[in-house]
Formats: sequence, C-alpha cells, structure tokens
Amino acid sequence: MKKLILFIFLGCLVIFYGCSTDLEPNNKTAELYPEYKDSPDSRKTQSDKSQANNDSPNAEKTVYLTFDDGPTSATTDILDTLHQFNAKATFFMLEPSMRELPEVVDKIVEQGHSVGLHGVTHDINHFYKSEQSALKEITAAQETLQKITGVRSNLIRTPYGSVPYLTKSYREVLDSNSFKLWDWNVDSRDWSLSSDQYLDTVIGQIEELGNAGVKPIILMHDKQNTANHLSILLTYLSEHGFQTKKIEENTQPYNFNCYQRCHRISTQE
Repeated sequence: MKKLILFIFLGCLVIFYGCSTDLEPNNKTAELYPEYKDSPDSRKTQSDKSQANNDSPNAEKTVYLTFDDGPTSATTDILDTLHQFNAKATFFMLEPSMRELPEVVDKIVEQGHSVGLHGVTHDINHFYKSEQSALKEITAAQETLQKITGVRSNLIRTPYGSVPYLTKSYREVLDSNSFKLWDWNVDSRDWSLSSDQYLDTVIGQIEELGNAGVKPIILMHDKQNTANHLSILLTYLSEHGFQTKKIEENTQPYNFNCYQRCHRISTQE
C-alpha cells in the first residue's frame, strides 16, 4: 500500500513539472531564438501592424505629372508612353495650340487625362498687363477647350507660374470666376536641360519631397525631348511605388508662397 501511495505521489510530481515548463519558454529556447522573447512584432496590435505596412517602402505613393504649352506634335508620343505605363497626367494647354490640333485635345480627354488652361499668348507683358487681360486669356482658353471636347475646365496654370507676377488683385479676379490655380513643386527644367540632366533633377527633387512626406507635382513641357525620355521617368516611379494621378476639379490646389515677392510688373519693357 505504501508503495502504491509513493508511486502516485511521484506521478503527480512528474505531471506538475511538465505542465509548469509549458507556461513560458525555457532558457534554452531563449538562447536559440533570442528574438522570441523581445520581438517588437510579438507586442504589436493588429492596428500597429497595419500602420507599419502602410509606412513600408512599398506603400503606394501619389505623384502628379503635368505638361504645359501643348498640344504639340509631341503630345501623341507622350500619350502613347502614358498609356503604356497606365499613367495619368494633367495637360495645361494654350488656346491657339488647341485650335491648331483639336484632334489631339480630344485624344487627351478620351484617354482619361485631365485638361487645364494655360492662357493664349504665354507672354508676360500681354497676360499680366491687367487683371482683365489675364481673365480674358484664361476665359478664351476655357471656351475653346469646351467647344472642342465638351469639357469645361476651371483648372489653370498661369504663364511662368504664379510668382512673382500674379498679384493679389489678379488672384481675386480669377478666384471670383471659379478658376483654380495650380503651380508645381518639382521643376524638371526639361526646356533647358539635356535628357539625362532633366531626369536626374526630377528624381532628385522627388526623393527630397518623399523624405518630407510631400506629394510631387512635376512640371514638364509638351516637347519632343520630354516625350523621348518619359518612359525612363515612369519606370523609376513605378519601381519606387508611385501611382500617377490626374488633377481633378476638387483636388486641393497647390500654389507658390508669395513671400512678398508678388509685385506689379512694368508692361512698358
């Protein structure tokens, strides 16, 4: 009888010891897999992990491609490259060019891109001669675009950007007529630089803005050199997780900060 009691007691000790070792990793486990004990992931909630995924290098990022001064003979090549990469863009167009190439303007709209207004003359002394001259040029471009495509756009980019020529009174007149002014934060300088240089400067500026958490708005021009090398830029954007988006009527506009540089220019030069 004593032997039976002793046997039961020893059995209970064995069972108790086995259960206690299952409650936490033993020292050997911690030595073989030290990350098991202190892994940050082991302490993350599901929302923490979702946020971490959103902040990963592969998370989707937005970029706005914009093209000024068109349409031109290069526009079709630009459109073909955008189509190849399933990319969207915004075209700020000049009124005489739209009248000259209405079929290209139609193609821009048909392929799902945004269209905006860039005035008529692209001449500082004409466009900025008065508030009414600026309004007249933008309105003329708006009417021509609507006649060609049926689209009434309020998106505008003034010649050479809004600073320093577009003073407060000009802005108030354009705003009161429901126009939405857009500048840019990435200047490709594709009008003055070689293909390699303009691509390098664009990519460099994109990376700076990315580090600051700012969406790039890239200024390019509707010209053949830009068209010829656009695929390289789009490849870079694709490989770095950027999604190209077009500017919509309800997109919050981006404008240069005046920093007291907006001044009335002489039109007598």
